[in-house]
Amino acid sequence: MLAKTILSILASTLLVTSSLAQDSFVSTDGTTFTLGGSKFYFEGTNAYYLMNSAQSDVADLFKQAGAAKLPVVRTWLFNSGSDNVWFQKWDKSSNSMTINDDDSTGLGRMDYVVQQAAKNNVKLIFAFTNNWEDYGGMDYYTKNMGGKYHDDFYTNEDIIDTYKAYIEHVLNRKNKLTGKAYKDDPTIFGWELANEPRCDGGGSLQKSSNCNTNTITKWADNISTYIKSIDKNHLVAVGDEGFFNDASSSDWAYNGGSGIDFNALLALENIDFGTFHLYPASWNETPDTWATKWIKDHISSQSNADKPVILEEYGVSADLRDKIYPSWQKTIEDGDLAADAFWQLAVPCNPDLDEFALCSTDNDFKTIIGNHASAMAAKNN
Repeated sequence: MLAKTILSILASTLLVTSSLAQDSFVSTDGTTFTLGGSKFYFEGTNAYYLMNSAQSDVADLFKQAGAAKLPVVRTWLFNSGSDNVWFQKWDKSSNSMTINDDDSTGLGRMDYVVQQAAKNNVKLIFAFTNNWEDYGGMDYYTKNMGGKYHDDFYTNEDIIDTYKAYIEHVLNRKNKLTGKAYKDDPTIFGWELANEPRCDGGGSLQKSSNCNTNTITKWADNISTYIKSIDKNHLVAVGDEGFFNDASSSDWAYNGGSGIDFNALLALENIDFGTFHLYPASWNETPDTWATKWIKDHISSQSNADKPVILEEYGVSADLRDKIYPSWQKTIEDGDLAADAFWQLAVPCNPDLDEFALCSTDNDFKTIIGNHASAMAAKNN
C-alpha cells in the first residue's frame, strides 16, 4: 500500500510539473533556454507543412513528437496566394493584402495546431514568412506591391508596413479553441522573422546591387523591435541560416555574400536567440570536417553573445544519417549548444516528403534521434 501511495504521489508530481512547464513561457538565462525556472535543453523537429495538414495528421504529429521527447516543433505561419488554404492574398480591386481568418481555409487552421501542441506538451516556433517562393514568401509581397528586386522586401516602406500588419494580426489573433490571443499563449516558444532570409530569393526577382549585411540587419532590428512592442511574452529570432560576415574568407558561407551577418543579428537588442542551418550537400560542403567546424563556430558565437543558439534545421541523405548525425549530435552535446531540431518529422509517414524526412517508425529513428533527444533532456536534470 505504501509503495502504491508513493508511486501515486510521484505520478501526481510529474503531472503538476509538466502542467506548470506547459503553462510557462520559454525564457533565456545566458546561453541556455529556461522553462518554468529550469534549464530547457532540447532536440526538436520541423514540420513546415502543418498549415495544410488534415486535423487527424496534426494530432498524430504532436502525439509522435511528445512520445519521442521532441518538445519543440518549428513550422510555417505563412501561406500566401493559394486558391485553397491561404492566409494572405493580394486583392487587386482594393490594391491591398487581405488576411483570411477562416477556420477551414485560413488562419483558423492554426488554432488547432496550437491546441494540439499544448495537449501534448509541445512548444511551437512560428516563422512569419519565407525567403523562398514556396507558399508565397517575400516575393509575393514584393511582386504585388511594385517591387523590382527580392530585397525590396527589406527596404520598401509600404511592403514593410504590410508585413507588419500581418504580424500584428497574428499576434493579436484570439485562438477560438483555447480562448487565448497568440501573443499570450505559452504554447508558442517564439517567433521568427522569416525562414532563411537572404539578399537573393532564388526566384524570378533578383537581388539588387545595394543589398548587403547591413540591409538585413537593419530590417531585423526594425521588425524584432516591432514584435516586442506588441508581444513581450515570447522570444524572437531571425530564422536565418547562420552565415558569417568575414570579408577575408573565400568560403561563401563565411564571407557575407548572402547578406547575413550572424553575429551582428545575434547582437541585436530584441533578438533573443540565434538560429543556424546545416545542409552540406546543398551548400557544396563536406558533411564531416566542414560541418563540425560550422557547429563549433556557432557554439563560439553563442558564448560570445551570451545568448542561446539553435541548430534549427539540418539534414543529410538517408544513406549518411547513421554515420553523420551521431557525430554532429556529439559536437552539439559536448559543446553545450542550447538546442537543435532536425529536418523533419513526416506525418503521415512519407519518406518522399523530401530527401531528409524521417518517420518515427524508421528502424534507425531511435538511434539517431531518440538517443540524442534523451541526452539533451538529461542536461536539464
